[in-house]
Amino acid sequence: MEISTKIRLSLQRALIGNLSSHVRGICCDWNESEKWFKLRYYLDIEPNAEEKELQSIVMTEFECDIKDFEKLHEECIYSNEPFHVIDKLKLVILWKNEIDIFG
Repeated sequence: MEISTKIRLSLQRALIGNLSSHVRGICCDWNESEKWFKLRYYLDIEPNAEEKELQSIVMTEFECDIKDFEKLHEECIYSNEPFHVIDKLKLVILWKNEIDIFG
């Protein structure tokens, strides 16, 4: 199985029950040869302890699934920028639909 597929499946499983309503999007990046992985959350509020704790739980579950990385980095960022402006890194795991479909 391709690494991007393994990453996506692992993170989506880890997010079940660990996803705050303040998450706008989740993206990730990695380098297999340098063995690092980065998980970035975009929030609609300033990051707080609760949000960071949920992200840490997801990263721990991910680390239990995928042992390919030695360095794990987590980022929790407040952003109100539109989707097309935000740095989506290598892979988008989740993005909330922010289009007003009833307007």
